[in-house]
Amino acid sequence: MGKSAADLGVPEAEFIEDVDAYMAGKDLESTMKMLQDRYQQYKLAESRVQQMRVRLSQKMPDIKKGIEMVSLLVDKEDSGDELKLDFELSDNIYAKARVKNAKTVNLWLGANVMLEYEIGEAQELLKKNLENCKQSLESTKEDMLFLRDQITITEVSIARVYNWDVKRRRDAKANQTEDV
Repeated sequence: MGKSAADLGVPEAEFIEDVDAYMAGKDLESTMKMLQDRYQQYKLAESRVQQMRVRLSQKMPDIKKGIEMVSLLVDKEDSGDELKLDFELSDNIYAKARVKNAKTVNLWLGANVMLEYEIGEAQELLKKNLENCKQSLESTKEDMLFLRDQITITEVSIARVYNWDVKRRRDAKANQTEDV
């Protein structure tokens, strides 16, 4: 995988193999609170990564649509043919346009910023953005796998500490009844 806890801003989960040794000299409540806090950190990080995946997944079709459009303009640039287009101004609002020998295009960069690019530059930029989006999407998949592992380890650790406490209480209760 190649991911580390530091990459995601969370501590790496520690599997508690020997609960007796781990709990030696520790308070049960503070240990359970620490484990629950870690669990919440992992869940929060998982939520952030999931939101990023959704944003990237939504962005990819827009980038592909932009590449297709710029490619169409490149193909029609040399032929001199006029292109009749419907282009989206905003959600469900379209305008008709006739384009002939387009040399530049305007691209939305985000944050209400639009820049004009030469067609070749725009095509390169969009292809680069698509590749970056694919890489980021793959990276989020790795992050999700890493975080799910950390969540599972923490859940198991919580259960082991809880079960250790239950067993300890039963043993203490059994010892009390034997003494009586």
